This record gives sequence, structure tokens and C-alpha cells, in this order.
Amino acid sequence: MRFNTILLLAIVTILWSEAALACHKGGPMGFASNDPGAFSLDVTLSPFYTGASLSGTAGCKEWNYGRHQRIQYLETQWTFIREEASQGEGERLIALAQIMGCTAERQAQFAVLVRNNYSSLFNEKEDRSIFLLKLETLLSQNPSLSCSA
Repeated sequence: MRFNTILLLAIVTILWSEAALACHKGGPMGFASNDPGAFSLDVTLSPFYTGASLSGTAGCKEWNYGRHQRIQYLETQWTFIREEASQGEGERLIALAQIMGCTAERQAQFAVLVRNNYSSLFNEKEDRSIFLLKLETLLSQNPSLSCSA
């Protein structure tokens, strides 16, 4: 009887720890890999898929996948975005406008807005998430841009 109890507790602990860590692993369904081939297998009928889709982010507080993707983009392209923002043009700045939800017609206007607010948006001491908060605030103050971030 004691062995069964220990075994049950061990299984529950292992399953709970996986669910708790799922909030911090990147990618869909908790996969940390960005390899597109990793998602080519159709597992929608698998009981593991069903369980993971129901409990994969259970207990995650305020999980925002879009925000996570924006921060990840900023982390990888930060130097280039800063440079292009100071000029008010560039491919990565336009990509940032797209990620922020700006319509194609408003992307140039977005670039000008970022250039005009460069000194308040970019600060050496702040991290990318603070920049993102400032940018989201700036976009919310300019609803004519039609950005939905």
C-alpha cells in the first residue's frame, strides 16, 4: 500500500512540474524548438495532443503569445531596429510595424512616429520589454495608425 502511495505521488509531481514549466517554454504546445519540421507531424488525434492542448498552459498567468513573439523579435533584431528607427526607415522597422499590427498603409507613418520619438523610446539602461511598453503606449495615443497591438 505504501509503495502505491509513493508511486502515485511521484507521478503527480512529475506531471504537475511539466505543466508548471510549460508557461516558460517557448513555442506552441510548450515545444522549445523553432524548427518548422518539428511541427509537420499531424498529431491532432493523439491523446497526448489533447492533454497538452488542454493543460499545456494551465495555470499560466497572463500568458500572451503575441507579446512573447514581439519581445523575441526585439531581442534578435535590437541593434538593427535602433539604427533603422533613428533613420525612420528600414526592413526591420517595417517588420516591427507589422508585428505591432499596423496596416500596410500605415507602416511608413509608424516609422516616422518611431523616429520622432526615438529619444523617449530608446534608452541604454532599459530592456526590450520596457521599450515595448513605451511603444504600445505611443501607439495607443495615436489611434489613426490602426495598429492593434
